[in-house]
Amino acid sequence: MNSRHAIFFLAVAVAVLPAAAQHADDTIRNPFTSEEDIEAGGRLYRSHCAVCHGINGEGARGADLTTGSFRHGSADRDLFNTISVGIPGTEMPGIFFNGRQMWQLVAFVRSLSHGRAAEQATGDPQKGRAVYAANGCSGCHRIRGEGGRMGPDLSDIGGSRSLAHLQTSILSPDESVLPQHWMVRAKSKNGKPISGMRMNEDTFSVQLIDPAGNLASFNKADLAEYAVDRSSGMPSFEGMITGDDFENLVAYLASLRLKGAADATE
Repeated sequence: MNSRHAIFFLAVAVAVLPAAAQHADDTIRNPFTSEEDIEAGGRLYRSHCAVCHGINGEGARGADLTTGSFRHGSADRDLFNTISVGIPGTEMPGIFFNGRQMWQLVAFVRSLSHGRAAEQATGDPQKGRAVYAANGCSGCHRIRGEGGRMGPDLSDIGGSRSLAHLQTSILSPDESVLPQHWMVRAKSKNGKPISGMRMNEDTFSVQLIDPAGNLASFNKADLAEYAVDRSSGMPSFEGMITGDDFENLVAYLASLRLKGAADATE
């Protein structure tokens, strides 16, 4: 291969690498979810997607995006890949933006289903509250200051998550775990086991909330073992909460709002 051909193939490889990396993105959670990112994603959506999916995501030639549930995968990475690669055999083309723009578009699509869970739920929120209590959910989760701290605060979960997300969180909690909910598994040099929800971490130290709800801080140099568990600390309730109980529990979670519509905690 002469030098001219070598330079040509190198240029092609450099041009292709960003696109390949974008389509093979291994990021699990969207790193760009601020209000500014959602607004930027909205501008991209209106110029490239609204003609098929509707200005508010209500669907037209394309699918309804307001349910929060998507046929080709509902995780952030699934949405990223669906938007960037497209869906073969359909009118959905792949759209090429840079990585941040693609994540901003994912954030906006996510926002289309926020706050609609309560109106989409079919169960009875009051009965769901009893299911929540019977299954010990308050041992890990807080609602308006009451309950444990080892799981996410659910005070506004109905206003910030789609119905599909609530359903998945109960049946397959490992599918979507935010970094602030990762668990620390460690052991001190004298053999004492240490565990808790990871709050902050830097090169030399880690702060966590232990199972008793206390804030603890450790120097990593003082630990014999240290690992971060990115799976959910919550067990799957698939097969354990079913039928009307499941629908009622989802409806109860969907009703939890800090402001706006009335909820079942009143």
